[in-house]
Amino acid sequence: MNPTEMPEITKIQLQQSVETYRVQLSLLVQISTVLAASDAAVVGYAAQQRIAAIIWAGLVLPVAMIVVIRVIFRLAIPVLATALAIETRYKNPEVIGLMSTFVAVGTSHEFLERLRAAALIEHEPARMAALSSLGRMPVFVGGAPVKWALFLIVCGQACAPLLLWQFAKWQLWGPA
Repeated sequence: MNPTEMPEITKIQLQQSVETYRVQLSLLVQISTVLAASDAAVVGYAAQQRIAAIIWAGLVLPVAMIVVIRVIFRLAIPVLATALAIETRYKNPEVIGLMSTFVAVGTSHEFLERLRAAALIEHEPARMAALSSLGRMPVFVGGAPVKWALFLIVCGQACAPLLLWQFAKWQLWGPA
C-alpha cells in the first residue's frame, strides 16, 4: 500500500506522533536547562554565604533532572511505537521513515527492532504488554557522558559540604 492510500486518521496520527515527540524533547531540554541553572544558582549562593549545607539543598535539582529524563523517555515509547507502526505499515520504498531513522541513529538499531516488533503486534493487550516490557529507552547515542556527568554532580554535591566544612572551614549549617 502506498502513502497516498493511507487513511486520513492515520496520517494525522503519524503527524501528531512526530510533533508530540518533538515537543517531548523540547520540554526535556527546557526543564533540564532550568534545573541546571537553578542548581548553579544554589551552589553559587552557598559559595557566597560560605554555608556548606545549602549545597545539600541543591542536590534535589540534579536528582530531579535524572527523574525527568527517565520519565520523558519512558513517555516517548508509545509515541515512537505509534509512529513506527504507521511508518512500517504504509512504507513507501522510495521514502525513508523519519522516526525509524531517528530511533536507529539516536538510540540503537537493536532498540528500533524491539520497539517496532512490539508496536506491530495486532492484539492490543499483547502490544501493551510488549511495549511495557521494553524497559527504559536508551537515552541517545553519546548519552553515557551525560549520565556520568549527572552521577558525578550528584556525588559531588553529596560530598562537597562535608569537605568544605572540614577543610575550607565553611560553616556547616549557617551562622552560629
